[in-house]
Amino acid sequence: MSDAPHPTRSQHRSNRLRAARRHSRAIDAALRRAGTYPHPAGRIVRIETHISVVYLAGRYAYKIMKPVDFGFVDFTRLDARRRCCEAEIRLNRPFSGAIYLDVKPLSIDAGRCRLGRGNGNSGGNGSARVIDYAVRMRRFDQRELFSSRIAHDELDDTDIDSAAQRLAKNHLHAQRLPHGPTRAGTAALLRDQVLAALAPVERDPRTAETARTAQLRRYCEGELERLAAHLDARRANGFVRACHGDLHLDNLIRHGSQVLMFDCIEFSDDLRWIDVTADLAFLVMDLHAHGRARHANRLLARYLEATGDFGGLAALPLYVTYRALVRAMVALLKAGPPHAQASTPQIEAGPYTPYLELAAHTTRARTPTLLLCHGLSGSGKSVASRALAEQIGAIRISSDIERKRVRPFAPPELQTLPANAYTPEAIAVHYDRLVELATTVLGAGYTALVDATFLRAEHRARFAALAHRLEVPLLILHFHAAPAVLIERVNARARGPRDASDAGEAVLAAQMASADPLDCAERRVTVDLDTNVPMDAFASTVWWAPLFERMSVRETGTASA
Repeated sequence: MSDAPHPTRSQHRSNRLRAARRHSRAIDAALRRAGTYPHPAGRIVRIETHISVVYLAGRYAYKIMKPVDFGFVDFTRLDARRRCCEAEIRLNRPFSGAIYLDVKPLSIDAGRCRLGRGNGNSGGNGSARVIDYAVRMRRFDQRELFSSRIAHDELDDTDIDSAAQRLAKNHLHAQRLPHGPTRAGTAALLRDQVLAALAPVERDPRTAETARTAQLRRYCEGELERLAAHLDARRANGFVRACHGDLHLDNLIRHGSQVLMFDCIEFSDDLRWIDVTADLAFLVMDLHAHGRARHANRLLARYLEATGDFGGLAALPLYVTYRALVRAMVALLKAGPPHAQASTPQIEAGPYTPYLELAAHTTRARTPTLLLCHGLSGSGKSVASRALAEQIGAIRISSDIERKRVRPFAPPELQTLPANAYTPEAIAVHYDRLVELATTVLGAGYTALVDATFLRAEHRARFAALAHRLEVPLLILHFHAAPAVLIERVNARARGPRDASDAGEAVLAAQMASADPLDCAERRVTVDLDTNVPMDAFASTVWWAPLFERMSVRETGTASA
């Protein structure tokens, strides 16, 4: 028996890493050559991230995983990279349709690296040896990426609406967390994940030792403790689902009339099985970080209209902070080690800076306001309140939409409701629900914008009592227009596409006859808004000037962050 010492586990790992990195260099050289591909490749475009490399070749794109170990992901073993490639195909298809095709082996054959060949054997009779795997995808126009569209100032409201609808549909139909012994989606695991994302920011001399990171730690630890019961209750109630997990602007694309989401988390169940709000927060965060507050607010509003998941708002600021820290951490990894530093840490600006600034901004205390839309049908409340919510980051609660949401976490059903849905008793129950939702929104620290007629004094009084109990400011937005304008609008709505509102000319006449006027106390907190103007005027900040003068927030507010 030989007396030579057996290799240690660390030596095996070191040898494996050296071989993997040597193979990576050979693979990289091969995939940069058009002749490697079994189809016309043209000029090869290489795109690198911290954990993968993508090669754009002709009509296809090929993605390989780097043999790296960052703790949250370990691709140092060939079988780990193979499993990841296979999972990427399987898990991305619900988000991105037919973009993902198959997995191709990369092999060494007669000393040459080849794509799509090899029988998996090593040695013997000239057999090719598989050294890695590549995900094959259909190539798409890089200019249609959301990140590119923002860079060229081309991202529009249609893109945001499509993204919100796609994400909401994915979440509503996503698989729920299976029963079994797993930490996925727990408050305890989220704590570990948030603090793990914060730690590199604290350690790096370009960002550490600042009041900003100290405040971030205090905020994160405080919120994680405060929200622990809420997070675990959400998990128990089925809101932890199979999500995308990495929903930043580089991973969304406009594809024809659709928005597709690709490159989801495939290497970690703990990062993929998350609360749906954590998934939504990634895109909300990235829009804010790129200076698109209105788009972020619109995304959140459209998502809430589609899902009714107002309960998720309580943890949204924490999730936004966490996602910003993740992107800052990734930017630090991409930037490489810092330059030699002086004896004291030197703060440096870099790609991580906007994310840290957003994270710091999100930790600031906010003062929410309760806004009540008051007015007859056809007065423009719904159109105007949508525009206002986008401008100031308020959370809009639509009476028409919520009346037709038959169960929690479900889209509204827009068919006309029966007459008994509008009896005094049914209306009272409905206003109970609106009070409950407004309480949830205000409790989460957001301005609540309740879009209902509020023509009965008793209904207004309930919300005034809520504002008093929660010690938040109350403003009544009184929308009014000439009777002829109101009649034309409700008739035009009846002739148009299916709408959440059932109010027609007969309902309008009944409202005019029975509405309770605002009393003196209500008038003191009322902002008059004359809507005898074209509907597109509601999107103008100038039109809202009387309201902004009465509010502590302004049209540049970013309450959704």
